[in-house]
Amino acid sequence: MKKLSLRSIFILTIPTLVWVIGLLFSNVWWQENILSVTAIPFLFYCLALIFTLFLRNTLQFTFCLPFIFLWGYIHPLDNSKSLSQCPQTLKVFQYNLRYENPSLDPLFYYLQQYPQHLLVFQETTPEHGSKLKEALRTQYPYQFGGQPRVGYPSGQLVLSQHPLFNMKTIATQAGHQIIHGIWHPPTHDPIELYTAHPPSPRNEQLWAERNALLKTLNHLVEDYIGTDNASSAQLIVGDFNLSSTSERYQTLFSGFNSQPVSSWPNWSGLRQYLTISIDHLWAHYPLEICKRKALINIAGSDHRPIVTYLTMQK
Repeated sequence: MKKLSLRSIFILTIPTLVWVIGLLFSNVWWQENILSVTAIPFLFYCLALIFTLFLRNTLQFTFCLPFIFLWGYIHPLDNSKSLSQCPQTLKVFQYNLRYENPSLDPLFYYLQQYPQHLLVFQETTPEHGSKLKEALRTQYPYQFGGQPRVGYPSGQLVLSQHPLFNMKTIATQAGHQIIHGIWHPPTHDPIELYTAHPPSPRNEQLWAERNALLKTLNHLVEDYIGTDNASSAQLIVGDFNLSSTSERYQTLFSGFNSQPVSSWPNWSGLRQYLTISIDHLWAHYPLEICKRKALINIAGSDHRPIVTYLTMQK
């Protein structure tokens, strides 16, 4: 049997050490973006495992396995489930449409077959918005976005089967819009609703603007949740352009629960282990997440739509 040398141990261990330390302490935009893609170390260890098989080194093969399981466990899957029972289920559908989406027909077909209670869209063009509002007006009569002097705040559109109250927008210093209001499904307590779509951190300026919006929203939620007017049931939905494996994600919205699922990119044939979770939903007790699932059969966008099943605890 071949030995496991110190050099082999170093080569196989150092990527995980570098990645973990980088995730904890990185505050540079491009480093945070790269380190958030856990598919990179996962693929490294997959290739290392294949190489050890080729060398017929049983010890190196065995040494690789825990790292593969570790990075596979950290990585979000297509589905996440926490509650086996979900009474009086509320279904929230969120979807980044993509501004260049050539056709909404697959989306319309899905919504006709599987009705939802709340729809939250990002990257909504005026053309997309007009089509969605007109086609879904009967089923989703409560709408925010597309009205005069409102437009589509940061490309967002909210459609609901149930009443939406006191809907308004809150702008960051860079002009990015947060939507805040009350969503009140019948037989449930009113739910404080927040939606947002910060910019993609493609450069340092956009990275800073994204972080500023996250900070603003985090403070807004923390300040409002303790007031007399606030409902204890809180819901935060959107494409946040922030990987669930980043350290920044872990610091957001204390007391809320979230279940990341793989949502981007939605490329044909791309397995879930090569995607990341950036389309998020947070819920605050008594509102709880039963399960979330990413849909892979709706084409047109580089994001996967996500359906979240919620329940209100008594």
